[in-house]
Amino acid sequence: MILAAVLLSIVIVSGYIAAVGDLDDVPEPYSTLNPYYHTTLLGTGYKVGYFINPRATPLSEINFNDLKKEGITDIYVLANNDNYQSVLTEAQTRAETVGMKTNAWVYPGFKYSRKVADMKVGVLLDVETHNMSAYVPEIKAMRQDTKGVTFYLCVKPELWDGSQEYYLIEPYCDYLVPMLYIGDYGQDITGLRNWVRSFNYIFPRKVIAGLETYQSDKNLTPKSKNSLFKEIKAVQPYTRGVILFRYGLSNYPG
Repeated sequence: MILAAVLLSIVIVSGYIAAVGDLDDVPEPYSTLNPYYHTTLLGTGYKVGYFINPRATPLSEINFNDLKKEGITDIYVLANNDNYQSVLTEAQTRAETVGMKTNAWVYPGFKYSRKVADMKVGVLLDVETHNMSAYVPEIKAMRQDTKGVTFYLCVKPELWDGSQEYYLIEPYCDYLVPMLYIGDYGQDITGLRNWVRSFNYIFPRKVIAGLETYQSDKNLTPKSKNSLFKEIKAVQPYTRGVILFRYGLSNYPG
């Protein structure tokens, strides 16, 4: 369903059906839109994250100073059961030097969330599924293991990609990170803005938008900085931040 094309969007919230009516009736967002020319103008406390896959781009090849200059506040580094300690230690050391926060980007089956939390590193669990209920026990356990650090759930976008049952998992995370990849889902800026506006109303201050920095999964041509900033501007009033994804390539923003 394309949110921009309907006046009444039906969403599942906390086990019951709730209606989000005319989007013009949604209350004003909790933050105002700042002047918008550069990511560093997005405002104090607004996260601008960046996914890093060290297997595609070794940490040694990434200029952390350049990421910081471009406005990146947080990095999300792919880690697994075998390499998490070495990868996250290197990432954290380099990120802290320039004032960025480090988070582990992990998939279901990761066993060391408590050890990662002891390192004062946040955890983002990437759960790409159409059977969310099957992952609830693991999500609840990981929430317990990550007390004291930020715990994110990266998920498919509700409505754009079927029912994701956010109401089952929202209580167990600090932030939901829907993968709002407009090129993959045939959406546009209007659809993107309407999606975050609706779900910020349902889950206030809980959404961080995942945005792709390439055209689509079928066209890896990088977006222009102007195009990417338009997406960030569209979601900013209704989100707590954005995380940029580009298949592990780390020449921000393209």
